Amino acid sequence: MKLPKLIVAILLGVSINMAAITGFAPSVGEVFSQTLDSPMPSFENQYDTDHFVLKWTNRSGNSSDNIKDPQIIKETAGYLEQAWTKYTELFGRKPYTAPGRDKIEVVFRNIDCFGVADPPDGPIQFDSKAWVHNKGIRQPTSAHELFHRLQYAYGYKTRWMPKKPYQWFTEGTAAWSEVFVWGKVSRDCKVDALFKDTRMDLYQADTTALPFWIYFVKGNHENPNNHLMVEYLEKCEQLHDERLALNEVIQETYGSVDGFFKDFEKNRKNGFWSDVCSVPYKCILGPEGKDLVDEVKSIQKKGN
Repeated sequence: MKLPKLIVAILLGVSINMAAITGFAPSVGEVFSQTLDSPMPSFENQYDTDHFVLKWTNRSGNSSDNIKDPQIIKETAGYLEQAWTKYTELFGRKPYTAPGRDKIEVVFRNIDCFGVADPPDGPIQFDSKAWVHNKGIRQPTSAHELFHRLQYAYGYKTRWMPKKPYQWFTEGTAAWSEVFVWGKVSRDCKVDALFKDTRMDLYQADTTALPFWIYFVKGNHENPNNHLMVEYLEKCEQLHDERLALNEVIQETYGSVDGFFKDFEKNRKNGFWSDVCSVPYKCILGPEGKDLVDEVKSIQKKGN
């Protein structure tokens, strides 16, 4: 969609001012950011690991594509490998790799979001500008995008398509993976939005559905059961229906589906986090290092 010149000028001014104040203008909604449909730059640099091929440039005509420091790439490679290990240990299967390839391609360029792993046979893409200026997003975003590849391994978008709205499932579980791997999230709203607005519909919550998935695996209590996420994805693979799969796992694990959702809604308003819950759910950090569990406890205290 093209914007009138006046609006573009205003947005550009806001973007420049934010960059001056914070050192980083957010990539989502950035006026002159490339879209995912823009041509790929040429990548003169490559770094290989056991499961990934990472490509980047420092010679693009669009300076926002460029990453000068190769250490950023090497650190990201380590983050991806650590997430790979965590996923394969819990789920017992590997993230999806495109046919004919034995590694996942990862590219860095200027896009209009922190990262994307769609389509399944394409590369994982990370936003170069965000990666350079916002170190706090690197670990959780790496885990998030790789988790989409794990979703593909269970047939999502490779053998079956979800029913709209579905981002509460696709983005919500990928947000859960950020916490599972790192105890961090790339945006504060993924943890606190459902508590700030307790009327928000879960099925419209996309990445902010994260607290539901923490509740689903009992992460807000002393003994989480992360294997429930394995059971859920296996049900999705079997039924090709993410909502029906969720209801079946809830019924098998907790009993009444309606009762489970009513309890979740009650906990959204009061006493969500137990004082004895375990790592990584005990302290979830935002990209700037804020303890978001403490923030949610504070929000709930003020609401009482």
